[in-house]
Amino acid sequence: MTHLFRSLLALAGLLLLAGSSQAQTVGYGDWQLHLPSNRPLRLADAGDRVYVATENAFYFFDKKLNTSQVLSQRDGLNGVNVAALAYDSVSKQTVLAYRDANIDILQANGRVRNISDVLRKSIQGTKDINQVSIGAGKAYVSTSFGLLAIDLTKLEISDTYSNIGPGGAVVNVYDAAVAGGALYAATSVGLLRGSLSQNLLDYRNWTLYQPVLPGTATQRVYHFVATDAGQVYAAVEGSGSSVYKYVPAANPTAATWQPVAGTGAGQYRSLRSSSVGLLIVDDQAGVRLLGRSGAVTTVVPPAAGSSFIQDAVRSRDGNYYVANYSLGLQRVAPGVGKTSEFFVANGPETGTSFGLLADARSNKVNVFTGGYSERYQPNGAKNGFYEYAGGQWTNYTAKAFPSLTAFPNPTSPVRGTRTPDGTLYVATYGGGLLEWRGPGDFRRFGENSPAGSPLLGTFSSNPNRVEITDVAATPEGKVWVVNRHLENNGRSGLSIFDPATTTWQVIPYTFGFDALERIALDDNGYAWVSVSRKTDASSVGGPAIGLYAVDPNPTSPNAPRLFNTSSGLPDNQIYELAKDRRGYIWAATIKGVAYFREPEGPFATTNGFSQPLVTRGEGTGYNALYSEAVRALAVDGADRKWFGTDRGLWLFSPDADEALLHFTTANSPLPSDRIIDVKVNDKTGEVWVATDGGVVSFRGTATVTEGDVKCSAVFPNPVRPEFAGTLGISGLANNAVVKITDVAGHLVYATKAAGGTVTWNLTNPEGQRVRSGVYLVLSTDADGKNGCVSKVAVLSK
Repeated sequence: MTHLFRSLLALAGLLLLAGSSQAQTVGYGDWQLHLPSNRPLRLADAGDRVYVATENAFYFFDKKLNTSQVLSQRDGLNGVNVAALAYDSVSKQTVLAYRDANIDILQANGRVRNISDVLRKSIQGTKDINQVSIGAGKAYVSTSFGLLAIDLTKLEISDTYSNIGPGGAVVNVYDAAVAGGALYAATSVGLLRGSLSQNLLDYRNWTLYQPVLPGTATQRVYHFVATDAGQVYAAVEGSGSSVYKYVPAANPTAATWQPVAGTGAGQYRSLRSSSVGLLIVDDQAGVRLLGRSGAVTTVVPPAAGSSFIQDAVRSRDGNYYVANYSLGLQRVAPGVGKTSEFFVANGPETGTSFGLLADARSNKVNVFTGGYSERYQPNGAKNGFYEYAGGQWTNYTAKAFPSLTAFPNPTSPVRGTRTPDGTLYVATYGGGLLEWRGPGDFRRFGENSPAGSPLLGTFSSNPNRVEITDVAATPEGKVWVVNRHLENNGRSGLSIFDPATTTWQVIPYTFGFDALERIALDDNGYAWVSVSRKTDASSVGGPAIGLYAVDPNPTSPNAPRLFNTSSGLPDNQIYELAKDRRGYIWAATIKGVAYFREPEGPFATTNGFSQPLVTRGEGTGYNALYSEAVRALAVDGADRKWFGTDRGLWLFSPDADEALLHFTTANSPLPSDRIIDVKVNDKTGEVWVATDGGVVSFRGTATVTEGDVKCSAVFPNPVRPEFAGTLGISGLANNAVVKITDVAGHLVYATKAAGGTVTWNLTNPEGQRVRSGVYLVLSTDADGKNGCVSKVAVLSK
């Protein structure tokens, strides 16, 4: 081994760097958010930027560059799902209020100041966030439990106005504004006004107004209040709706609210002050301007095919920026006849996800948007599926491909697999099996459609509702199909489809084979299939019964073998199955995980499953995640196990005897702690995670090298002085022995690759960052073969 490394070192001086790595936007150990930005809800104009809060993401749009950047916890934020925001032009700070009542302040110097008092405080009732507004050096956060006042100089909550309703009742505050030394609040009991010179913690210092619309006998709820040029306006919805203007009086109780002509709307979305007047936003008339002269004009009409305008701001250059829920961020130049520009960052059409497929051979990732409940009730969604390839998303949806001859828009796509030729097979929960090669090039399979299809509709009464819960491709290009039909007629829901001949092999019926859910294929050609966690009592006896190992050979004497808690499983309710690098079959259950490790297969031994015991780190002395519902399971290139739970994402060692990482919303950009699915792209090492809040990916350090060893993908290269991350070298022999030296041959770092990738933190054995220079990465496989040399240039300060 030493001789080989010396030989490689001697040859290194004759070698040129084989090539630079492909451009990467995400470093090793970093995250990338794949959240839709096409459903904006709230805007904040911050000079050169417009901050945009969408249904699933938060980003800024650079007005000069016409580019956008999604922001998350990796950028210093302390929450996800921005509910409301506002920009203070005096302090040049942007206030973000998240749906969980956490608050961030983005300062002018780029720092983020977090105010988590409300998040941490126990409050009776909900903590809904409605609006954020700016006035008199403070940010006012309107909530379901009152009004928060944040001092924008001290960056702290200065007051909380909760019990300000009649008799000191708690009110739901929808919006707030400041004008003429007074604070105005649109609340669940009406419009409130209080002088800022008085103690507004005392409800008796607030004046309540309950304007009644002409021709009606009852008050309406006012959801929006705003100031413009010192005037105060409020908006009320319903029959006879209008924007109302506050008419002051010497005695505040004698003040009135008068309707403004020409401002009626079916449903208001926002009232916004601007340099030229009050912007009135509603989802039918678009954006209207109430000018200082009192004239009302439409400045942004509804876009063709869309009436879902949520918010609007006017920039200093005169452009209007509009949050168009269905079309994205819209920019409209002032003047008659100006066309709109729409800006939508490339990404999934929605944040909905139920299943993932990460295929290393094609280097494509698919997100399936269908789904069903914990007890298998279909959601009937027809939101298509999304595909990520080459750094870009393609949305296969009815919106993107409205013609059914191009895209059939199947009901509830839930899982997928790819055959070696790249064909995608999609399991749909209600729409049968979809064979997909691209728009216009597909086949669909349902009950006796086409003739010879063994697939069955659910409960025999609905032949058009064909529920496929999972699919798996063999190395030969055949596709296993799991059809949960519940017909209770002795007909199996497990079959193998041969695309080359369009023929089917139906696996003979065994108890429970009409109610299967998950499938994994082992190295012996056997299938492992789980029975639904609970289904109709007449079908499988009610309670879950575990999983089966199935031999597809029709002449084999091996009958399907049942595994359950008596065979070592921690529970019979199974969420996921997977094969690891050693050929072990892993089962994720409602009470932890277990594995079957007998190389001779399930029919040559009576041994059952084993539950991994944690011997190091967190959870030592207990079975891995024994108290967790493990809903997702994936294996990376280093044979490590990724587990998805309701408490976040876990990375365990190959034997699951040590927890290596635990990601949650508190320490990562995960949009939610509830993990729905997880898959690993062995080609890139990326770990794809579907949560109930959207999809993200984590740049893992384990890959699988297929074919010839290239060892030329070094990222980043060169390493800049400001780089503080981890360098990665991929394309190595799997589990290679790696040494990094300087050009003089001095050893700097030695390790073993995680699959086909090595990472290096750019330090020497003393823990110091290495000096500037060229470093050599020398590697061989475990047998001392497949040696290669890569170079990396390091620039240090």
